[in-house]
Amino acid sequence: MHTPTSAEPIPARLVNPLAATDRAQEIMRSAFRASPRPPSAGTRNSQAKLTERKVYAIRRAADLGASLSALAEAFDISERACRHIARRTSWAHLPEEAPAR
Repeated sequence: MHTPTSAEPIPARLVNPLAATDRAQEIMRSAFRASPRPPSAGTRNSQAKLTERKVYAIRRAADLGASLSALAEAFDISERACRHIARRTSWAHLPEEAPAR
């Protein structure tokens, strides 16, 4: 086994092996922050089951205390998807309140 002498610098990957991983994760996160709305978000996604009006209805009903399982069944989506809509982690590109008509 080779033991470095004081003249040889210690490689950075041995000093902090997580630095490269942390940097890679930050790069990946910044890619998602740079774009305010993915091109396939919301109703632009061809597989979307919901419209913006339905999302606002789910949010409003969940805020008033409706059961997520009942909402999920009513809108034919999974309970998990309903929970993400109610917590505003999906369909996050929509403003908090529905626009006035």
